[in-house]
Order: sequence, then C-alpha cells, then structure tokens
Amino acid sequence: MLRVILYEDNSDLRAALAALIGGTPGYELVGSFGQCTEVVGQCRVLRPDVVLMDIDMPKMTGIEGTRLLKKAIPEVEIVMLTVFDDNERVFEAVAAGASGYLLKQTPPAQILSALLEVKAGGAPMTPVIARKVLSFSQQKKTNDTLMENLSLREIEVLKALSRGLSYKMVADELAISTDTVRSHVRKIYDKLHVHSLSEAVSKAFLK
Repeated sequence: MLRVILYEDNSDLRAALAALIGGTPGYELVGSFGQCTEVVGQCRVLRPDVVLMDIDMPKMTGIEGTRLLKKAIPEVEIVMLTVFDDNERVFEAVAAGASGYLLKQTPPAQILSALLEVKAGGAPMTPVIARKVLSFSQQKKTNDTLMENLSLREIEVLKALSRGLSYKMVADELAISTDTVRSHVRKIYDKLHVHSLSEAVSKAFLK
C-alpha cells in the first residue's frame, strides 16, 4: 500500500486528486491539505511514502515546503504537480529535493504511475520538463568543462568580481596589481567565450 499526502490549494482539484488516489487500489491517501506550512509535522505524524506537492500555495510555496521536508525527513519522496513549466521553478524544485515534476494537465493514470515510480527510485517528469532538465544538465557539463580551463587565480578573481568588487578592490584583496586583474579578466573572457562580467559569472557558476 503506497501512502500518499497531497498538498494543493485549489479545493476542487484537491478533491478530485484525493478521490483519484484514495479510490485506487494499492494507494492510501493519508492526508490532504490546502497549504504546506505544517508539512514537516504532518509528515512525521502521517508517515507518507510520497508527497504530491503543488508549488503556488498561500503562506509557503511548495518549493519551500519541499526544502524543509527533505531536510527533516529525507527518505520521503516528493513529486511536484504544478502549472509552472518555467526553468527557474523547475530547477528550484529539483534543487530543493523533488524527485518528480509533473504538470497539472498530466492524465490521472500517469499521475498514479508517477507516484509508484518515484517510490521505486525513479524520477518521473512530464516530457517537456524532462527536456528542460536534460538541457540544463548538458549546459552545466559544458560549463564545468570550461571552468576546468581557468586557473585558481582566475577563479578567485571571478568570484571576487561576482561579489560586486571593483578591479581595484579585487587587486587589494588578492594583493595583485589592477593591471594584473585586467589581464586575468581578459583571459577569463577568452576561456569562457564571453564578452561581459555578467556572462562570465552566469556561465562559470551555473549549478
């Protein structure tokens, strides 16, 4: 029996999902809530195997709830179910500890199978989301390769500049001349194939 807790602030959708999960053999809906401010305490009491989590909820977002829950009870699996397919929320959810990410137009049968899949160690995702995650992973791998070309000093210069320090302040902090800072920056731009500090920081520290 797969124990599931549902977090969804839309009452009609919450009722429909509760009926779907609770009415399907092999699944047990142990909790259904309109917000996730008490997610840690609720999960400690109700002991779900999987949490189905909305993102846009009052008082606390599903991403914040996911982060808190994974820190407190890391063995609980979390699947996001949301209307949001933008890169920022997808990557924030994955970074917070979500193991699956589904859009709300996902057919009911696929939602049920995703809950089983994540409990079995899988990472169910709506195809468009999987493509975004794959693209991000490929970009990160490329950026990591580029970063390997930077010297330790060049990385130190770039990190200092990313904190908003001027060339002179970087020079003072690293005990080098301003001209040396400029020289490092030119080499950084060349190695990362960029033309501005913001591009260099974005490419170097994309994680």
